Amino acid sequence: MNKSRIFPIARLVIVAATILCIVGIYTLFNFNDTEYTITVTDKERVFAGGEGGESKYLVFGDDTNGNALVFENTDTFIRGKWNSSNIQGQLKIGGTYTITVVGYRIPFLSSYQNIIKVQQEGAAE
Repeated sequence: MNKSRIFPIARLVIVAATILCIVGIYTLFNFNDTEYTITVTDKERVFAGGEGGESKYLVFGDDTNGNALVFENTDTFIRGKWNSSNIQGQLKIGGTYTITVVGYRIPFLSSYQNIIKVQQEGAAE
């Protein structure tokens, strides 16, 4: 095989491997459902890049063991979640909820687990 055929094949392999890695990581972060029961202690909206930039909701809560946790509440295409504003309004400080989250908490990247589903404790499903 000559060099002119090897380089396009190598590029194709590198591009395909990169795409597979990105899809794999994205899938890993969006399909590792974890459930918590928390009491909401605070919630807020934070802006990336100042006012007018991209924003996300944060939810602060204590789990049943008293551990303080922070979660993100943003829409996510791959899970079909488009109601983050409704969820943020539904959560009341002092309320206890069972939440389903995806993702991982990576502090140095300011990455939080994302809330996908909320069920108020004691409420019928």
